Amino acid sequence: MVFEHPTLPGNQSGGWMAEERHPENPTIKRSVSTPFMNTASRISMSEVKKHNSVDSAWIVVRGHIYDCTRFLKDHPGGMSSILINAGTDCTDEFDAIHSDEAKNMLEDYRIGELIMTGYVSDSAASSPNTSMHGASNISFLGPIKEVAATRLVALVPPEKIPCKLVDKTSISHDVRRFRFALPSEDQVLGLSVGKHIFLCATIDDKLCMRAYTPTSSIDEVGHFDLVVKIYFKGVHPKFPNGGLMSQYLDSLPLGSSLEVKGPMGHIQYTGRGNFLVHGKPKFAKKLAMLAGGTGITPIYQVIQAILKDPKDETEMYMVYANRTEDNILLKDELDDWAKKHDQLKVWYVKYLVQESIREGGQYSTGFIADSVLRNLIPEGSSDTLALACGPPQMIQFAVQQNLEKMNYDIKDSLLIF
Repeated sequence: MVFEHPTLPGNQSGGWMAEERHPENPTIKRSVSTPFMNTASRISMSEVKKHNSVDSAWIVVRGHIYDCTRFLKDHPGGMSSILINAGTDCTDEFDAIHSDEAKNMLEDYRIGELIMTGYVSDSAASSPNTSMHGASNISFLGPIKEVAATRLVALVPPEKIPCKLVDKTSISHDVRRFRFALPSEDQVLGLSVGKHIFLCATIDDKLCMRAYTPTSSIDEVGHFDLVVKIYFKGVHPKFPNGGLMSQYLDSLPLGSSLEVKGPMGHIQYTGRGNFLVHGKPKFAKKLAMLAGGTGITPIYQVIQAILKDPKDETEMYMVYANRTEDNILLKDELDDWAKKHDQLKVWYVKYLVQESIREGGQYSTGFIADSVLRNLIPEGSSDTLALACGPPQMIQFAVQQNLEKMNYDIKDSLLIF
């Protein structure tokens, strides 16, 4: 069971874009020829709702009940990705963000069938407009917690909250900055540094959910910002329909609302070199930051948090790869920070070698090779961590292989968003 990576470029499968729908996998459906369970396995929804914690996490998908407890520690998106839906019927959301392969894996965790008599699904019974829950107070771990500890928090897991689009800015022909107002102007979003949210919308009569990392700081009051690359239809032959959510956002009129759910993710920066990864602490004095395409956003968030704290002396060495210079997101902000803060070094790699290099810029062309990295990031050590986010090919061939050559312990010292 694997959440699709939130930051794959649109021309990669499983990222911001969705490929053509395949017919529903027949192994997921109940089969009279291969019965999985008997009537003794019928379980009520009231019983399912009791199993909503790290000690026992059950979910309902298409009338079947699954015990995901033993998968919590292995989920690539972190425990929160499961726990936010534990004790609920999450059929629509599961189908919206999981591949056929993940649906097949789910069968290993099936424990029973839901008693349907008198049952109304969670998605049908609740909505942000009818919820009885208000805003919550959340404490953040580490030095950053002082920013928002006493403020009202908008995100209330496992619910979706309505957020109104109040501003839209075109940064380039296919990049937009969106500002969404929170339900109350005195709220903060409630997202820890390093984590992400899901945007939820009904597109072509189907639920569509995509993960995004805000670029606004965690202490922004009343709103949050997203910088999004729009994947238009007809641009890439493998994805003729383009990006479902990105095009939806681009066409969304000001004043319109969509739903937001979170927080999600397994990496949290708690300040001054401290991280929590799957709930376990890690520390670094130096950070090697490797980003590709839209994978810059979670790393941008960490940089922003470090530079906002004058007592955070963590050194950052960032290498950011894109096809062309036009594809570089948040470049003005990154360049400005690098000029003002000696603890941040920024280098851009353009792997479309035909493009010329701008004179005086911090650029190289070609793919990320160990010969490039050795001159730009520190060697692996006990006080160094590497942060990475980008396409799978980049992570596998450019990041993992090259970091190993530089004495990084890939299992312990590489944090992949």
